[in-house]
Amino acid sequence: MKSIIKKYLTGKSSNEEQKDLLQWIRREENLNEFQCIKKEWTTEVRKETIPSEFAQDWKAIQSKMMAQLQQEVQQKQRTLNFFRYAAIFMVLIAVPALLYIFSQNQPAAPLVYTTVAADYGQISKVVLPDSSVVWVNSGSTIKYNNQFSASNRDIELVGEAFFKVTKNMDLPMIVSSSDLNIMVLGTEFSVSAYPEEPNIHVILEKGKVELTSSCNARFRQEMKPGEMASFSKTKKELALATVNTSLFTSWKDGLINIYNLPLSEVVIKLEKRYNQKFLVDDRIKDLPYTFTIKNEDLSSLLSLMEKITPVDAIQKENVIELKFNKNKIRLK
Repeated sequence: MKSIIKKYLTGKSSNEEQKDLLQWIRREENLNEFQCIKKEWTTEVRKETIPSEFAQDWKAIQSKMMAQLQQEVQQKQRTLNFFRYAAIFMVLIAVPALLYIFSQNQPAAPLVYTTVAADYGQISKVVLPDSSVVWVNSGSTIKYNNQFSASNRDIELVGEAFFKVTKNMDLPMIVSSSDLNIMVLGTEFSVSAYPEEPNIHVILEKGKVELTSSCNARFRQEMKPGEMASFSKTKKELALATVNTSLFTSWKDGLINIYNLPLSEVVIKLEKRYNQKFLVDDRIKDLPYTFTIKNEDLSSLLSLMEKITPVDAIQKENVIELKFNKNKIRLK
């Protein structure tokens, strides 16, 4: 390479040699060697007899040749860098694009739904794919699809269920029932939304939930632990109250707390608990009751109701009729 450099400095190198020199001089260590050879060559030239009137011109020529060489080297380096970065950029763009095109060409997997139901007189407990636990009350169902915990945590509820939700900040659980949606990240709450009842009740034990409505985009309500939200299906209105949550959620443990409920609502709970149909006399449908059902059988419970209120329970085929008995009215 030394001989080629000297030929280049004297202007006698061929195009091919100049090309090889430019390729070689790209490396920093080679550029240093080039400078050393150039210095050595300059010293040798100075020893030769050069007319003083041409010395300055000769120096200018050499400087110009060196500047041209460095410019060509820098230009080639910039060109190589451009193509290198362009190649990297193309890879970064192409890979996601190919993945997107590939995913778009794949047929979407059909949604398959899983339904968990609890028969009358029974309570079902299920562990969901995200490790959340749900207790499904008598006569109730929950439904979720095969994308649950992957792209959604959507649950459709009919009836009553208690949820102990595993926290996931990126994928909130959304429980839908009628017009009311409950969005949660990680919490414990109960929802009562039987089709035959006029209100949907949400009772929050732990954490935080947000209520929204599918029929009103502006409707939004956050709940705090210890609160019960009552949503009117007909009026689309919401009322909040602070309650003893265990009175409304203990059913998952086999306890039913009846607190100041009219008989018309009490029999709904009895029908689900004992799988028994009732018919209530209009004259006693508003009688209030407060008691707790644990392991009592239905006959014992009806006997108690007959003793404390002016009610007679009469079995007619598959229906128990609750009738008003004025002779049992007592002064209090």
